[in-house]
Amino acid sequence: MKVEAVRSFHVREGKLELPSAAPWLPALAAFAPVLGLAAAQGGYFPAAWGWASVPLFWAAAIALLVRGQVRLNTYERVFLTALAVFVGWVALTVAWSVAPAESILEIERGLVYVAAVSAVLLVSRSRFARRVLGGLLAAISLIATFSLLTRLVPDRVGVYDRSAVYRLAQPIGYWNGLGLFAGMGALIALGFAARARTTAARAASAAVLVVLLPTLYFTFGRAAWIALAIGLAAAVAVDPRRLQLLATLFIVGLAPAIAVLLASQETGLTHSGTPLAQAAHDGHRLAVILAFLMIGNAAIAAGLAYVALRVDVGPATRRAFAIAVALVLAVTAAAGFSRYGDPATLASKAYRSFKAPPPHAAGNLNRRLLSFSGNGRADLWGLAWDDARRHAALGAGAGTYERYFLAHQPSDVGRVRDAHGLYIETLAEVGPVGLALLIVVLLTPLGALRRARRHPLVPLAAGAYIAYLVHAGVDWDWELPAVTLAGLLCGASILLFGRRWTPPRPLSFPTRLLGAVAAVAAALFAAIALLGNSALSRSETAREQGKPARAAADARRARSLMPWSPRPWEALGRAQVAAGLVPQARLSFRKAISMDRGDWRLWYDLAGATTGPAEHRALQHAVILFPQSGLLPKAGKARSRP
Repeated sequence: MKVEAVRSFHVREGKLELPSAAPWLPALAAFAPVLGLAAAQGGYFPAAWGWASVPLFWAAAIALLVRGQVRLNTYERVFLTALAVFVGWVALTVAWSVAPAESILEIERGLVYVAAVSAVLLVSRSRFARRVLGGLLAAISLIATFSLLTRLVPDRVGVYDRSAVYRLAQPIGYWNGLGLFAGMGALIALGFAARARTTAARAASAAVLVVLLPTLYFTFGRAAWIALAIGLAAAVAVDPRRLQLLATLFIVGLAPAIAVLLASQETGLTHSGTPLAQAAHDGHRLAVILAFLMIGNAAIAAGLAYVALRVDVGPATRRAFAIAVALVLAVTAAAGFSRYGDPATLASKAYRSFKAPPPHAAGNLNRRLLSFSGNGRADLWGLAWDDARRHAALGAGAGTYERYFLAHQPSDVGRVRDAHGLYIETLAEVGPVGLALLIVVLLTPLGALRRARRHPLVPLAAGAYIAYLVHAGVDWDWELPAVTLAGLLCGASILLFGRRWTPPRPLSFPTRLLGAVAAVAAALFAAIALLGNSALSRSETAREQGKPARAAADARRARSLMPWSPRPWEALGRAQVAAGLVPQARLSFRKAISMDRGDWRLWYDLAGATTGPAEHRALQHAVILFPQSGLLPKAGKARSRP
């Protein structure tokens, strides 16, 4: 064995310690999963989850076994334990779920969050907390840069997305998720621009702001801007040095604001249906301007850091600045109330606008930003509340909202899979107990703010975390692991910073051993799920490519790895139909239906593999489960066949 291999670890006071590269492990634990999941459609699809959770669980297990002492304070223990118990409760709902296979998928997604939080908390010391935020900001910045380039240089970095209607969505795949992702990154970048230890870091963070805010703008999402504003207000409110933060905001926030304003004036970048030549022309011009703004903002941030080290701002100056800010806010509020009405009137108008249909924005997408329409969310939340009342004690089962929605879909609301609201959907799916556990998880980092806010970076981390909590209440961010991990890691960083004021206590050896065993068991389950989901994904791809034999082989492999799921049987049946093996396909579809009789797609697949009365019965089942599917005419045709 080489000497270098032995040096990977060293013994200190009789205990094995992590290698010298350990200070960068927290940054890597934040950077790698967020970047990887964001690049893979935000981690929405099951095939992406295992790639993140397996290595993170192993990192957590190794930390528990190798580190001389693993210390967690009370808030960290509550945060990690409550998150694990919440995922455990999700697992229990499989016993009564109306769609057990969907509930198991929710377990797999939840394990990604447990793995990331565990790894970050267990491999970190308090002085590494800023590296967690740094790794997170680096991942968000890279994704936002790529995303923005698809709009600025579409002739070089073109991404076709038929569902995006010219709203920036890739690579995360959902414009609102990308907007929140960039918004959280902007708050973290502002924190580093104001309080990073080095001038270079402050300059780089200020430059990144010129990328993040235009990325957010081109998503044309309203909720992300509202969440960003609330997060920024919360950061200012909890920051003991709020005047310095506001001064930095006014100075380094000017260039990003100019960037957004200029972006909004480019017709080729803001109007759907724009020819590629015009989009590329306008994008190239804006790209050059943004490059200069980035350089300028970096220089401004560096100059601000230089001045801050050499100029002592006296109490009189701070007091005058505070009065000026208060006057600006008061005048702005008075002008707003004078123009739009008092708070009660504004609330009434906002409620009516929220329930109104969205404006027609097929041309200029800037019109969306001036509307407060909820885009049908009131109906989605109403259905979730009805589902929650029908399953008041335990919920209908994790991941089952889509089943209830399809059975009760209003005629004027498009098809969705989620309730577009984490809290109401959690109540409907996992009941009051599950919602209570989730609330404990999400509120724990805020409970640590009272002391942790003394650290210069905590207020902006808290602002980003609060932005996530707000936005998750009106969208399906939980189903985008890249976005939710960004939020949870902001919360975890607050807890890590808080170790200075809430001293951590070492975990006992039995606790560490039990935790390591649990982490290894979770990693094995996630690995099996990864292999099964990957085989299922390959089967679908092979079938679409006209390779039914390969599709059938991958479906059988998935079936052996995922015996609880009807999806492999469904994939096998579709591959058999493509190969002309219709009788065998009928058997596969019927096997899938025996495992889940509530999935309309399985009945529809069976109808496609049968004829006559059997086809009609299958279509009728599908129509009962999904009345708005438009299958009734097909059912009538099936009945009329001889």
